[in-house]
Amino acid sequence: MRIEFKSSFDRSVKALHPADKEEIKKIAGVLINVLSADKPLQEGLGLKRLQGPYWEVRQGLKVRILLDGKRT
Repeated sequence: MRIEFKSSFDRSVKALHPADKEEIKKIAGVLINVLSADKPLQEGLGLKRLQGPYWEVRQGLKVRILLDGKRT
């Protein structure tokens, strides 16, 4: 599996509070581990398919990460 963080992702989190940045990095890391090892999602982490190739991963209502699932 190929994982790539786009420069737009880096720009979108640049202005966030450091604690929020760390939480986003943690959620992204957990999701990468889940997808690469075909494990079930941990409690409190949600993955939802949106329209087209887009997905949303969330932990609670505050933090959401949108993913582009297109294969390149």
